[in-house]
Amino acid sequence: MSNYEIEYASILETAFNFLFRKGKSVNGSPLNQARHEFVISGGGCCLHCGKKLTRNNSNTEHIHDRALGGPNASSNKIIMCTSCNLARNATMQQYLGVPSYWRGFPGNWDRVKKYLLWNAVTVDKGHQAGINYPEVHAIFESINIDNNNTLSPPDKWYGRGNQSNLIINMHNNRNGFWIRVFDKIFGYESSSNNNSMEVKPIAEEGDFQNEKKIAKVQNKREILELKQDFYQHILTALSYIEGEIKLATFSNRFQDYLVEKGFSRQSLKQFAHSYGIPKRRTFIEIIHDYFPEDIQYRREGETMVYIWTNNRGVFEGLADEDE
Repeated sequence: MSNYEIEYASILETAFNFLFRKGKSVNGSPLNQARHEFVISGGGCCLHCGKKLTRNNSNTEHIHDRALGGPNASSNKIIMCTSCNLARNATMQQYLGVPSYWRGFPGNWDRVKKYLLWNAVTVDKGHQAGINYPEVHAIFESINIDNNNTLSPPDKWYGRGNQSNLIINMHNNRNGFWIRVFDKIFGYESSSNNNSMEVKPIAEEGDFQNEKKIAKVQNKREILELKQDFYQHILTALSYIEGEIKLATFSNRFQDYLVEKGFSRQSLKQFAHSYGIPKRRTFIEIIHDYFPEDIQYRREGETMVYIWTNNRGVFEGLADEDE
């Protein structure tokens, strides 16, 4: 467990309980007008891009998203520029998919956790602290580049709505991408004093590998490092099948299998997406990428695909069902 997971344990527990009980999100309200005006009159800047905030270019961001059980409290709100606020929301949907997120729970919990921690540390520690969660951070920065929104994180910004003081980062890390990566891997940390905030990169297992994947030119499909239970559930469900079966039929049986195991009902592709596999992936691509030694397939004509495990059975499916 990382230091940030310990620091933000209450946020993670709230989100876990919200998803576990299939909670429904309710729209939140903005920070009170007096607080908004205070941030603007104090020369407040957007914590991500450094843009000076005005009445016309800023609004309220819910740090712990309402769609993940975040409270409608001032301590969960911050004023930032509208562009970065929209980019944060787009990051959530690109990384986690569209709500409701309990549909992918608990398979999506690892990604939900990283997203929530990225949200919290960027607000409390500064934009550059987001590098601790490289997949989320890269998506956010990419969205801003696409929107021609230059990111120039400030040295100070107004924090959560229940705090009147400025957060000051005297040692804002503006090093290049790979320097920040190696600093993170080898544990180099910026020094701190009583008037500055220290941003401590927390090296987490697999993060460096994720950084290298993100940095690559995407000329082929990205192969994710998935948790073992992803493979286990699909192969276990397949092991119950004798003989051949249509892919659509197996998808239905897989949904029944998940319910029996105490999970929410979801299709094969929904289940794969809950682990981060893009929705556009076909079942054949998933076999190629994640089950090359366990599941095989062949095509017959233009519409029929046969798949089978190396251990038993033949599974039959129409190509247009999942391709």
